[in-house]
Amino acid sequence: MATGTMQRERPQQNQKTGSWATIFPNEQVTEQQSALFVKKLLAVAISNITYLRTIFPEHAFGDRCLEDLNLKILRDDSACPGACQVIQWVKGCFDALDKKYLRMIIVGIYMDASDTSTVVETYTFKFSYNCQEGISIFRNGSKIASAYTEAETRKATIKLLRTIVVLTQTLKPLPDDVMMTMKLLYYDDVTPQEYEPPGFQSTAVDDFSFNDEPMNIRVGDVSTSFHTVKLRIRTACQQFTVCDDEGEGEKGEGGEGEKGRGQQPETMETDCAQDTHHQQHTLTASQGNHHQQHTL
Repeated sequence: MATGTMQRERPQQNQKTGSWATIFPNEQVTEQQSALFVKKLLAVAISNITYLRTIFPEHAFGDRCLEDLNLKILRDDSACPGACQVIQWVKGCFDALDKKYLRMIIVGIYMDASDTSTVVETYTFKFSYNCQEGISIFRNGSKIASAYTEAETRKATIKLLRTIVVLTQTLKPLPDDVMMTMKLLYYDDVTPQEYEPPGFQSTAVDDFSFNDEPMNIRVGDVSTSFHTVKLRIRTACQQFTVCDDEGEGEKGEGGEGEKGRGQQPETMETDCAQDTHHQQHTLTASQGNHHQQHTL
């Protein structure tokens, strides 16, 4: 599991406009293009979670813009060691993604350095590798993609990133001394028992807990012809500054509601642990169970 602690600063948005191609590949026609898109989506999402929850200072981020949506990207050359460590964790995730071992990433925010398993927020990314059905494109007799999802992929991506921004702004600020950890869970039927991606180590703890019953939030799903990424948030109900009884919290799978964003990244193990057809391995940016753990 990977953990990090850093001072938080209030984000300031820049007003810009930008095209899709400035951040993401224009096409996801091949499996390689799709994998690149998923990697960029993961990097952008984690960057903006840490920014909007003010996990890292302003100078740790660079500016990006997608249409009218102002985004932040963690800088690998920043003078913030914690941000550089998170980048290394994400690169380790890429290795597991390329091998199709990765089933879930759980980003946890906790407050007690002696108890890394009790968190205040979690952000869970769930991954599946699609056997696509529908309208297909063939080249030299080989299927290279299905055509019907490309426009939907862009729409779903922008919606997911926008929801991260909106939800996070409804959450109360986190304390200045919070720490961040990351767990990876695998598809056990294809993942070697000894596998550990770069930057991770095994840990005996494969679950996060909350002091109080958390709220489950469905942020969004994004699919290509080859991959599906789902993002869920878990946070304490009292973290919300505004609560509406109607219009928010549209129920998603697993009983999760779409309701608001957190100021810190969270990972959900309950909803995501039951994903698809494989057993799970867990890693943290420090590892354990087939988990890994790192502390910043």
